Formats: sequence, C-alpha cells, structure tokens
Amino acid sequence: MKTIKTILIAGSLLISSFAMADQCVDKNGNDIYNTPDVFQELISKSENCYQAAKLAHACAYGSSMDNYTTALASTVCYNELKTLPAKKADLNLLKSMSARCQAHFDKDGGTMARSITAFCHLEAVEFIVKLVQ
Repeated sequence: MKTIKTILIAGSLLISSFAMADQCVDKNGNDIYNTPDVFQELISKSENCYQAAKLAHACAYGSSMDNYTTALASTVCYNELKTLPAKKADLNLLKSMSARCQAHFDKDGGTMARSITAFCHLEAVEFIVKLVQ
C-alpha cells in the first residue's frame, strides 16, 4: 500500500513537472528545461523563496537531480526565513514537517522517493516562509 501511494505521488510529480515544463524559462522566455546548469543558477539567484520554489517545480526532472535543484531553492527560502519574524513555534513546526517528509517519503528508497522527499522539504520551508510573512 505504501509503495502504491509513493508511486501515485511520484506519478503526479512527474505529470505536474511535464505540465509545467513550458514554464521552465529564463527572464527572456527562453526554454531552459534542458539546461540544468542555467536553471539551477537562476534558482540560486532568485529574489525570494516563492520565485525559487516556483522555478524548482517548473524545472523538475523527477530524478535525483531534483535533490540539488530543491536544495538550491530551499537555501533561498531558508535565507529569506532568517530575515522574517519567525517564532520558535514556527521553526519547531518546520523541523517537524521536515522530519515527516523524511520519514514518510524516503522509506522506500530509490530515485523517485529521494526526489519527492526533496520537494517535500522545499514545500515545508516555503510554507513556513509564507506563514510568517
């Protein structure tokens, strides 16, 4: 049952990444989906968490490469979070959410599970950033 759930989540991630692949563009509208070094640099230089996460989702490969891409976006989000008035309860919630991501999605192992886990971590920090803004 858990494997089926993981496959369904992975499938929806892949479908959404393909559906959003046309949004994996630079500021000039150039398709950068097939140039990971370009979109990863754009993610790391994003002005805020929202932009970084949006680009990470749009350029998702559904592979282990997503781990690096989401790590870049998460760094942008964590840096933004440092500038916000987050309460201890908010940070504890983030810690709890991240632990749940790890425990829930990564237990099956494999490339897709790692990708989903990485996106779960990104979405957790993105949620907290939105919460405390």
